Amino acid sequence: MATQEYLDFELTIEALPNDQLRVTLANSPVGSATVDVPNPITPAEAERIIKILDGTRRVPRDEATRAARVFGEKLFSAVFSGQIYGAYLASRAQAAERGLRLRLNLDKAEALYDLPWELLHDPSSDYLALSRQTPIVRYPRVIDVRPVVEISLPLRVLVLISSPSDQAALDVEAEWRSLQEATADLRQRGLLELERVDDAQLIVLQRKLRSGVSYQIFHYIGHATFDERNAVGMLAFESPRTEQTQLVSGEELARELVEQNSIRLVVLNACQSARQVHNNRFSGIASSIMARGVPAVVAMQFPISDEAARIFAHEFYRALSEGYPIEASVAEARRAIKSELGNLEWATPVLFLRAQSGVLFPKRRTFTERPSYGGLREALLRPRVLLGLAALLIVALGLVSLLSSLFGGLSAPTPASPSTPVPIIATFTPTPDAPRNVDLVITRVRFLPSNPAPGQAVTVAIELQNNGTSDSGPFDWVWFDTNAEAENATPALRGTVANLSPRAKTTVIGTYRFGWWGTYLTTAWVNPDNRAPESNIFNNFVPRTLNTGSEPFTVDFSRLPDDSLLEAGVLRGDEFDKWLLRMRVETDGNAECSAAVLLLTLMDDLNQITTGLPNAPQRCANLPVIFELSQPSESPRLRSVLIEFLPTAQGEYTLEVRAADNSVQRRETLRVQPGEVGVPKTLSVTLDGAARLALRVPENARTIIRRLTRTITPTQP
Repeated sequence: MATQEYLDFELTIEALPNDQLRVTLANSPVGSATVDVPNPITPAEAERIIKILDGTRRVPRDEATRAARVFGEKLFSAVFSGQIYGAYLASRAQAAERGLRLRLNLDKAEALYDLPWELLHDPSSDYLALSRQTPIVRYPRVIDVRPVVEISLPLRVLVLISSPSDQAALDVEAEWRSLQEATADLRQRGLLELERVDDAQLIVLQRKLRSGVSYQIFHYIGHATFDERNAVGMLAFESPRTEQTQLVSGEELARELVEQNSIRLVVLNACQSARQVHNNRFSGIASSIMARGVPAVVAMQFPISDEAARIFAHEFYRALSEGYPIEASVAEARRAIKSELGNLEWATPVLFLRAQSGVLFPKRRTFTERPSYGGLREALLRPRVLLGLAALLIVALGLVSLLSSLFGGLSAPTPASPSTPVPIIATFTPTPDAPRNVDLVITRVRFLPSNPAPGQAVTVAIELQNNGTSDSGPFDWVWFDTNAEAENATPALRGTVANLSPRAKTTVIGTYRFGWWGTYLTTAWVNPDNRAPESNIFNNFVPRTLNTGSEPFTVDFSRLPDDSLLEAGVLRGDEFDKWLLRMRVETDGNAECSAAVLLLTLMDDLNQITTGLPNAPQRCANLPVIFELSQPSESPRLRSVLIEFLPTAQGEYTLEVRAADNSVQRRETLRVQPGEVGVPKTLSVTLDGAARLALRVPENARTIIRRLTRTITPTQP
């Protein structure tokens, strides 16, 4: 692990209007993707978890643990949704023992920047940040990043300890001892040096950094705060006259640190040193240092106790000195806090990393580092000796070749004598192949989200394993959205795996959208046609029940139920039958428009339903669109329908509720004023056994429908 290089899974979180998030997978082993999701975290939830973590809200430990887990799983389900979750599972499988580094870019996350993203919790496993296989790093966009360069040992750490007389006393001596204990063996071997600075003054630091010594790490122990009024992070240095607090901004500290070009890591063991104003990177302490090009900063986003800070520093430096990447070292330190203290302070540290590799201090190989063996072996390793021996060998081979050519033809063949060994021609009989032993099983089936709304993209993840002792060779897998034993059941998802080694696992994924509210008995099946001969075919399928949630069901006309893109052109009207939605044009007996059809057009990057003649889409463009509202029996009943449309002229827009005989039961009308033309509007109606809806527009307008949303009456518990 100490020499590993992670694979990257880089996510950008962007806050959008209407409380939406855009999650972009910018880089991963399996490609990129973008998903827009609702913001799952309300301001009240964010405030509650932050107050629990910063200690301003006192709750029992078990309640705090539950709150952190619920928050982390909610955040995970939003960030890792749809295609991004599928890519995450595939990337984890591909990374295997190398590990998958999660890079979070929050530059455009707005108010979500302050969330404790280190709490991301995979419902199927654990907190990601607690494992060195899935470290979480903040990955801000900065232009100037110092390159990682080779260094000659020892690694030098400059430790500045600040303890102003007017601040609450910190157990700085305990932390200093912890640093010494963690690095004692390395210091004895001449691999690392600690240098302590007790006069925590900016001028003292300035002089120390220009002393000619190359420091690779700057470590600050002391107080910090975030000035809410001026929106700036400040460190508590010591005044040279009074030894009381002299506030130093992150930008002022960064100005001094960048003068020492060898510094590649800054560790700030100070409360709130990771905070910043989301749209101003120079407002924070850590972010100011990152903006000046330092490749890595470890800082604290909440207050941290002396004991937790001591444990963190001890385990962090020990792992780092053992050669672990900085991401893995932080994960090791987090777990040490959790195991020793049992609280949530492990989530307080934040790792900002802009270097491509977490190995920040590769050692430079020098002549003195080469092992000496002595004697003949030492002589043979010298270049001049090797060249001399090579020259002698070439001369000897040349003489042998020359003598052979001069005298080889004068020699008569020598008959074989009893003492001359007779060549033996060996015939090898190949060992018969051992019988193949392949046993493919399904170890897990997962859905994300676990209770999706109908029409919502769901990632189906199926974990497969070969329990046999032979390679499987190629085999297929399928997944049914219904009972596989049902009549005319056909797979909704399928794929092929090239090979699975003995005891090896792999996760196959697909995306699916369920058609209606209710309970689905799904079935996953591996090797359904016995393409890979198995010793046991009775463990090849696993049924799994899924219950859809009661969230609204929105159709935006961008994708079909099979998840394929819906292309612009003429619509039949039955494309969404699986979602129990059928559309048609109502011509009202208009002979001129009797051939009118539904058309799908692309406007402002959105698919929109319009009407018109196939060869003249501008004609008959104002016809009503009928939506059939059939639904299964014995299923949750529709409560309401909302239609979003784009008004193209002023006047009345009407949504009619019709019975089975097409008679109008009631109407909802919206009058659009001149200044509202071109601004999306909605009409919604409640339903009571209605069979269809019809949207009517003014005669001089065009019918443009953007999306349709259905809701049900939730089942009472």
